[in-house]
Amino acid sequence: MFVQTQSDFAKMRSLIGPVVLASAAVVSASSNYTCLPGDSCWPTLEQWTTFNESVAGALKVTHPMEEPCYADSSSEACQAVAAAYTNLTGAYRTSFYGETVNLNWEYCGNDQCLLESLAPLEGISGTCKLGRLSAYYVDAQTADQVAATLKFVQEHSIRLSIKNTGHDYFGRSTTANSLALWVHNMQDISYAETFTPEGCSTERENVGIIGAGVEAATAYTFFADKKMHVTVGAVASVGIAGGFGQGGGHGALGPSYGLMVDQAIEFDVVTADGELQTINECTDSDLFWAMRGGGGSTYAVLLNYKFQLHPAVPMNVFAFTANLTETPTNISESTIHRDIVAAIAKNQTQWANNNVSGYNFFLPYNIISVQILPSADTEALKTLTKDYANFLSNLPGLDIIANEYATLDTYPEYTAFALPFLGTNGPLGVGITEAARLIPRTLFETDDSVDALVEAFLYGMQTSLEEGAGLGTGSGQIYHTGPSNNNDESDSTGVNPAWRGSLWHVIHGGIWTKAESQEERAQIQTTAGHAIQKFKDLTPGGGSYLNEGDVNEEDWQQTFFGDKYDRLLGIKQKYDPTGLFNCFKCVGWTGAEDPFYSCYKQEGQVPTIPLDASQNTVTAS
Repeated sequence: MFVQTQSDFAKMRSLIGPVVLASAAVVSASSNYTCLPGDSCWPTLEQWTTFNESVAGALKVTHPMEEPCYADSSSEACQAVAAAYTNLTGAYRTSFYGETVNLNWEYCGNDQCLLESLAPLEGISGTCKLGRLSAYYVDAQTADQVAATLKFVQEHSIRLSIKNTGHDYFGRSTTANSLALWVHNMQDISYAETFTPEGCSTERENVGIIGAGVEAATAYTFFADKKMHVTVGAVASVGIAGGFGQGGGHGALGPSYGLMVDQAIEFDVVTADGELQTINECTDSDLFWAMRGGGGSTYAVLLNYKFQLHPAVPMNVFAFTANLTETPTNISESTIHRDIVAAIAKNQTQWANNNVSGYNFFLPYNIISVQILPSADTEALKTLTKDYANFLSNLPGLDIIANEYATLDTYPEYTAFALPFLGTNGPLGVGITEAARLIPRTLFETDDSVDALVEAFLYGMQTSLEEGAGLGTGSGQIYHTGPSNNNDESDSTGVNPAWRGSLWHVIHGGIWTKAESQEERAQIQTTAGHAIQKFKDLTPGGGSYLNEGDVNEEDWQQTFFGDKYDRLLGIKQKYDPTGLFNCFKCVGWTGAEDPFYSCYKQEGQVPTIPLDASQNTVTAS
């Protein structure tokens, strides 16, 4: 990993020089954090030096992960980057500040430092630029470092961004010309057999405690040794305390135990005023409620996440994958796709009632269907899926690749078994765009409503096929990984109420690589929005997961937060009155006209200003 050198820090001198940004001349009045290099508010070198001392040398200069390849593609450092560029585990990528898991959120306009996803060592040309990565970041590992950073950006009106792993479908963890707070190295993890939240009288059992940077694989491996399950998602390198743990958090254990936010017991946070606080239902019920579903990077900087664990039981899995012997040109008329989607829909209510979760991936030529039941009864899943498994086994027109049941004794064993099937979920080192919808239980109650769901899904796949979605053309995903048996009747979380009572989380999306133009990338996102439209028509007033939705969603407050938005906004204004925490289509978002969100547009982008245009970029050799 790159670390700051003395020469790096010396380059900050250029930041105090004059910079002219005509496109950023008009700044949204709703934001108090608009200072850019060259403005009178921008810190002097002496002020940067003093700040670096106040955070114990944690101020770092950003080097994009791909930078060594632009300097020398034959170097050992470049070979390591290329080898891990699209690795499904993601652990290499997430160890850098200077990357995002999906390429969308590294570039800004023509400023980028990307490699070609399918052939990372080929076609490297041009200049490595920061794009929307911050020029400098604080590698924060203590509350004092976080508090000092918040104080510094407020004193100088600098925009703040917060990043852990870079798993992010909305670009909320990178903002051009911000000072970034990188929390990835907050890696503490522990298990408490008994735990009493601060200010509360009720003792809890089996509680997990993790730092803000802990990834899913670290968590489920650690707690498996304690014979406990943690409600992680499908991707091992996702940080579970940030956007996942504060925005919802669905996964294979969702029908059994609920979302990640349902497990939250207590948070240690630094609020906008720089104060370290421990919050829970007893000490600060409003802020705790908001941070249990209202989204990451919005209310405070989370340091530690304390949550309910569950005694481990075997993970029982039915896994099926097959290629179609003939690829249909019109998916709406494909009886194979229609029959499989209908079979899932018709079984869905029974599966949900019995805690079965699942991931289903559809392409024009391939189908993957994985059903999962955490249970000591290792025969229960076979009973619940017998008819479905027999149906798939005997369906004409399929070349079956895998068709098997498995019982995995531990969660790490389950993830190792599932990776070849679920690797389709969230590929790394490519650009990904999505549009999604949560589908309520009521739409599974009649034959007519089930038929409408099937039609909507096939319409989405066909729309994607006709309009084009890059490497994701013609794709569709159906997850049943939500809190189907946890209605949160006491309203203890701020999560989108559309989750409660939903049985499906449907996603249509697209995938692009460096080779696609900005216009092609924008079209892929537009296609995703078109593909999900019939599901939106079926669910008026409904919503989608705020972490896995449409970047172009116009009715984002209702779609991502539902009728909880007003309360969430009121709490935001109480604890962050100056709008220090500001991210794209989050609670209190300043809007598209804020130039700090210009990178989302097709013109007039304002990428990160390098520390020194002559020294802080590396031209490919």
